[in-house]
Amino acid sequence: MRLLTFAKTIMVSFTVTTLMACEGGMKSMSNQELAMKNDECVQGNPTSPGKVTACENIRKECERRREDGNFAC
Repeated sequence: MRLLTFAKTIMVSFTVTTLMACEGGMKSMSNQELAMKNDECVQGNPTSPGKVTACENIRKECERRREDGNFAC
């Protein structure tokens, strides 16, 4: 059980680090990938501070694209 928890922690940390590395990275993310990450945030209702921040950045990128007429998410 501890190993599973540890693996989940590592996976979430990696995902959050990747998403937070630079906001510019999200601009180059495909619409499909951004929509998938946005869906994960909406369905998962994150509580960890890092994941909440990453999801907030994803939400902002979705809004930015909507302002440009791109309704990917």
